[in-house]
Amino acid sequence: MLPDVKIKLKAIIERKKVADSLRDEIERFSLVGFEVPEARSKTDQLDVIVKDLMSKIQELEDLGVKLRDIDTGLLDFPAKRFGEVVYLCWKYGESGIEFWHTQNEGFSSRKQINAQIVSP
Repeated sequence: MLPDVKIKLKAIIERKKVADSLRDEIERFSLVGFEVPEARSKTDQLDVIVKDLMSKIQELEDLGVKLRDIDTGLLDFPAKRFGEVVYLCWKYGESGIEFWHTQNEGFSSRKQINAQIVSP
């Protein structure tokens, strides 16, 4: 599943960068108070890109993946560990899924899947 997810996430990240760039351009026009056809055109382009972006995100989430952060490419895959729902955690650029965390934790609390449990 990860190879397909990587392709979908890459497309989402790229579309978000385009959307952010257009948004910044539109804000520059707005800050100086100009209403020009170029600003309207960019707003229309942004609307199309955002709709496409939302569609791509939905495709990813339909696979059961939770998109946590587009900018960093952070995803969670629901799983069960000893009967408890946990998340397998993957960040764009990592070679495979090597970390997990509980539902109440996040990226900063992720643990290695292969780490041995040591009793005190």
